[in-house]
Amino acid sequence: MTPVIRCNDYFEAHLLAGLLRQHGIDTFLQGAYLQGALGEIPAMGHLALMVDESDHPRAKQIIEAYDRGELELDETQAE
Repeated sequence: MTPVIRCNDYFEAHLLAGLLRQHGIDTFLQGAYLQGALGEIPAMGHLALMVDESDHPRAKQIIEAYDRGELELDETQAE
């Protein structure tokens, strides 16, 4: 597996992992258990969203589309 993005925010890391899984890409969140060890201190930069090397280009495209706001739901999709 290879990192597709490093996250500072635990919740965003899980959101992106779920987004990639919705698109059929298996993910692993490396460093997720560090949050418990650090307690209230955020695990800044220690979270890496990992994907298979063959999925890396597509995962990168999906995350970039998310960053640009292209994956927002409109009102008809939210119902």
